Amino acid sequence: MDVGENEPYEPNGTSTDELFVRALAEVRADAGPAPALLALHARPTREVFGRAARLLAHDEPEERELGAQILRELGPRDDDGRRPFTRETIAVVLAELPSEPDPGVLGWLISVLGYHIAEETLDLVLGHLSHPAQPVRFSVAAALPRLADPDRTQDRVVDALLRLSEDEDADVRWYAVYALFHETAGVADADRVAWATDLTTRGDPERRDALRHLGTTLDDDADPALRAALQGGAPDPASRPA
Repeated sequence: MDVGENEPYEPNGTSTDELFVRALAEVRADAGPAPALLALHARPTREVFGRAARLLAHDEPEERELGAQILRELGPRDDDGRRPFTRETIAVVLAELPSEPDPGVLGWLISVLGYHIAEETLDLVLGHLSHPAQPVRFSVAAALPRLADPDRTQDRVVDALLRLSEDEDADVRWYAVYALFHETAGVADADRVAWATDLTTRGDPERRDALRHLGTTLDDDADPALRAALQGGAPDPASRPA
């Protein structure tokens, strides 16, 4: 199908075939809005699910990425956070994830599991904690809060987030520390203060500055000791470049 990528069109009135073509172009461009992808998310039909699921086995990584991006947010969430094809989505992702060779696509597959709250895959995702590729570690950090026990975050999840909070990549670190201080459940205030104190004490100026910014995102009723521990991580003004 010959579709002009820059031609104006109305996504909601566009055929599924054309939306798949345009969404693939959006994945390849990797920049700006993605109206075709969003339109596919809003079209949770058996056809869209089946086509996206089959893409996960495609030879081309960009096609596999498109399949994962569609499946990640296909259809609205219900009160439990599940989507129309959640069970089937988890199954097809688990079938393809062990053999996925591309780190970027692997990261998207892990993200799909997080978005579908596939708590049963927690240990599988934790197994990618030390993956050498940043996209994979980033997706692990982002997915863990959704895969953890919502009432009491498991110790192994906390330990993983603490490790990721000292990752070499700033984006991975940010997702990990945000999760530690905003998205863990059943954790004592004293433990959070201890994490903050340790991270700010051992962190370099850039990392302490990020923790200080994190402190500004806390709720007004947050533990004052935690806020102080994070704010105490602000770098000395003299250490900033002129």
